[in-house]
Amino acid sequence: MRVNLGIAAVILTCSLAGCMVLSVALAPTPVTLATGTPGGIYHPVGNAICRMFNLADEHQARPCVAVSSDGSVANVERVESGNSTFGLSQTDVAYAAFHGEGSFAASGPDSKLRMVIALYAEAFTLVARADSGIRDFQDLRNKRIGIGKSGAGYTFTRDIVLGFYGWAISDPERVQELGPAEQNRALCDNDVDAIIFEAGHPNGLTQEATTGCQARLVRVAGPQIDRLLAAHPYFVASAIPGGIYDGNPSDVETIGTQAVLLTSSDQSDELAYAVVKAVFENFADFRRLHPALAKLTIKDMVPSSSVIPIHPGALRYYREAGLIR
Repeated sequence: MRVNLGIAAVILTCSLAGCMVLSVALAPTPVTLATGTPGGIYHPVGNAICRMFNLADEHQARPCVAVSSDGSVANVERVESGNSTFGLSQTDVAYAAFHGEGSFAASGPDSKLRMVIALYAEAFTLVARADSGIRDFQDLRNKRIGIGKSGAGYTFTRDIVLGFYGWAISDPERVQELGPAEQNRALCDNDVDAIIFEAGHPNGLTQEATTGCQARLVRVAGPQIDRLLAAHPYFVASAIPGGIYDGNPSDVETIGTQAVLLTSSDQSDELAYAVVKAVFENFADFRRLHPALAKLTIKDMVPSSSVIPIHPGALRYYREAGLIR
């Protein structure tokens, strides 16, 4: 009886003072996936990947949690530092980080960065007010432009594109650094003539701009873009389909990259394998979770090692499934 009373006393003491601390200490570390800002596509797509992973019974002890972020560059940095298990990124940003180029030059190459899953195409997008006179990318000269904040991947793409036109973002009177929702407000309030971003289509922010202030998508093509495509193999010629936004009935030429899921080689083969398996073996359900995923095929989602290496755990799944030899 004394022993039982002693145990009861310990349990009571723990319940009053220390059990919460103990439960927190014993709680498993979640799998984190860095996404983007709410309203963009990365955030719901990251949640879709986590949803597939969490549906598997064997992963309940360590759930996947999608966390918002500033976008591709920030996500790569979070993966590099170990603050996130996985992150979504554009292929051009992933390539630059792996090779230590562009905004990653100061920190140097990250030889541990690895590809896990390829996702949807992302289009470099220019949206202008209908009364701005902007009909082509070259028409941006001397116009007021809303650009993204640092950390968003397309700022990397934007600077490469501007370089091929011989321009630079350097005039604070004509260039405003804005978040995605702020870009739309500035465009509709006539504070800027055009906004630049990169995204999968259709997306809610472009829908807001085209319905809220009759904005128009603008062509990004021509000799400068042809030279850019020849110099950078991770960019591809692309088009935003006509008819998906009000007042924009025709396809709009542009360039694009691909959204990809990244991790570090420090992450286990078992975890990378499990994430790929969860998405690929629930592929039909995964595609229904966002319009940007609706037209994906299994083949589209197998990453190319020409950008950065594929994580060994992911590669094992692709080989077992006969998707990579």
